[in-house]
Amino acid sequence: MKRYFLLLLFLMAGLSLRAQIVGDVAVTRRVLAERDGKLHMELEITVSRNAVTRSQSWTILPELSTPDRRSVKLFPHVLINGRYQQHMMERRRKLTGSYWAERQPYLTINVDGRTDQTFRYVMTVPYESWMARATLVLRQIQTSPGGKRRVFTVDVNGAVDTQR
Repeated sequence: MKRYFLLLLFLMAGLSLRAQIVGDVAVTRRVLAERDGKLHMELEITVSRNAVTRSQSWTILPELSTPDRRSVKLFPHVLINGRYQQHMMERRRKLTGSYWAERQPYLTINVDGRTDQTFRYVMTVPYESWMARATLVLRQIQTSPGGKRRVFTVDVNGAVDTQR
């Protein structure tokens, strides 16, 4: 509980461009801007070597939404797997076929327990007028053995930069 309180305190302290996700995963917003009629988003995802246990996984869902949540744009998710979780996923894929009923992740990160890893998440979508007042939100879903799921939400403060 102390860890979650510290996470909340960290986010409220005004360090708005970097979201420290429970489990030693950090997401840094590099770009969130409108250019040439398109929304450009670039995130940097840093995953610690002990971000998840062997049988856990994290799903990070980036979402752009207005404060009233009337307009929402969901982006492809990032999947972070522990070693056993990755083996189970590969086994299921071989038995049932490639991603039979699942949405394909933008990126799958396999935590090996030896090295920290950094990845870029780059997305470009058509710009819509509501995006000028939207903010970036990260939803994180932790899946543990037995199918237990916990959901966390981090607001990566700061609106879309518009350059005209």
